Amino acid sequence: MTEHPQPTESLPSSPRGAAGSWTGYLVGPVFLVIAAWFLWGPEGLDIPAHRGVAVDESRIPTTPRRDLLGDPPVINIDGFDRTCMDCHRTFPPRPDTPARLLKHQHIVLDHGINDRCRNCHDGEDRDKLVLRGGTVIGYGEVEQLCAKCHGPTYRDWQRGAHGRTNGYWDTSRGEMVRLQCTQCHDPHIPRVPAMDPLWPLPGPDTLRMGVPEDATPHAVIHVRDPLRRAFGEEDAE
Repeated sequence: MTEHPQPTESLPSSPRGAAGSWTGYLVGPVFLVIAAWFLWGPEGLDIPAHRGVAVDESRIPTTPRRDLLGDPPVINIDGFDRTCMDCHRTFPPRPDTPARLLKHQHIVLDHGINDRCRNCHDGEDRDKLVLRGGTVIGYGEVEQLCAKCHGPTYRDWQRGAHGRTNGYWDTSRGEMVRLQCTQCHDPHIPRVPAMDPLWPLPGPDTLRMGVPEDATPHAVIHVRDPLRRAFGEEDAE
């Protein structure tokens, strides 16, 4: 006996499905309305503008604050260039105790707990500097000596956040020159009062900081919609 399939009743469509069927037709017209608003809507904004801040070049010198001592240091005495050991090798070094200096009396040592010459200078070779543990370095590596006590500042100096860096950040275009500690600080009195004061330059000038005081209703920059530029329209004067 052959069985015939029973006819099935069609299920009524849900209200949610009906709503989705007609809202899908609105997507296209909505995009057309938005595109029309970008093309023919408001032209843009009038942003207050004012003259820029001029900075005198003399306030941003790139020369070192102090001359590099040299490695080894050389000073001129009675018309002759002398190194430290040209004099110090003629007499044996004295015990490193605080004493009144017969020479270098112009030097005032005010560097924290470093109250003796041999905290930084090698006792046997005065043309060298000495680290903790007796490691001897040249004056061209003075930042290694400063790093022994000023670790955070040294790390900032390595990353360019402390001190001055001249030349190029992009070393493919030229040389980067990072000044050494003693080119800005007097190693005997490194505190700020021993240096010429540094005056801050004018700060940034952005709209987020408010409308400039010298802005006038006629000093504006007209900014148009970016889509208008894409379609080849020129900015308003």
